[in-house]
Amino acid sequence: MKRAVVVALLLVATPARAEVTAGLSISIARENGAPVVDDAWLEQQIVDANHFFAPLGTTFRWTEEKELAEPHGEMHTRADRDALTPLMASGVVDVFVVRSLDDVDEPGRVRRGVCWTGLGGKRFVILSRIAPARVLAHELGHFFGNPQHSAVPDNLMSYTRTGGEVFLDPSQITKIKQFSAHFIATGRLLDVGPPRRFW
Repeated sequence: MKRAVVVALLLVATPARAEVTAGLSISIARENGAPVVDDAWLEQQIVDANHFFAPLGTTFRWTEEKELAEPHGEMHTRADRDALTPLMASGVVDVFVVRSLDDVDEPGRVRRGVCWTGLGGKRFVILSRIAPARVLAHELGHFFGNPQHSAVPDNLMSYTRTGGEVFLDPSQITKIKQFSAHFIATGRLLDVGPPRRFW
């Protein structure tokens, strides 16, 4: 099923023009012929990510949607994750949305999302369809240079939530800004600019 990606681009609310807008190439697994998540789910994940990243000079925009073909709909092993590497696009952040995402270090545990370094050191994001709000933002925090989880409750990079305001600390902010500049300077990410209207 092909959707008008242009419509999705215009629906995603983004803050005023930032220094850099990185494209998101989103590949979505199917179940019974239908995508495992809908546009509203994806748009909310992007809005949440922009909430944290836009004040730092980087926003994200959904620029491409693809069907994630089988056997990639379920991630059980490291090899399953690595097998996504050849499906990556160029100049964007690749996000793969799957039906299920197993923890590869703790058998029996499931994950909501991961930032994975695949074959050849290529980094991408995998989200499970059960991912709640802010999981994309959390994984992008890893993607942009913060590999460690925080022990501080309500930090975006922590697993612990108390109901307080979620935040990034100064060192995490510095890393994100540095990695964003590096990705643009090296061509790892392209600045896709604001959405364009075609009517």
